[in-house]
Amino acid sequence: MAQEDYYFNEVYRTIDDTFSYLRKKWNIQIIKGLFCDYKHFKDFLKQHPTLSSKVLSERLKELEQEGIIEKKVINTAPIQTEYCLTEKGRRLNKIIFELFNFALDEVDMNTEDPKRKEKSKQNLRACLNIK
Repeated sequence: MAQEDYYFNEVYRTIDDTFSYLRKKWNIQIIKGLFCDYKHFKDFLKQHPTLSSKVLSERLKELEQEGIIEKKVINTAPIQTEYCLTEKGRRLNKIIFELFNFALDEVDMNTEDPKRKEKSKQNLRACLNIK
């Protein structure tokens, strides 16, 4: 029984840790961006004009430390880097998709285009490679 308690405590601790890094502002957008082929620092800034370079740099470093993303040097003169998801990061696709679905249901979607919600889901499903 004690071994089973330890096992489930570790599972819940891992869930808490996952939400801890996902809940930080911009992290879900950064991870989603990597699924959608944003690989360079400037790509993230262009996609999210209100995201500052300082915060982006901090978030990328934190996600790298968590093992979610990997930074690769692709050219040395001048230095060019790109970011990609690790296996651990790629496994977040279904979690992000379900969080997105939950948020869509919570947000008032009374817009001129009643199909907008379904289009949003389809676009994200394609980006996250969910069938």
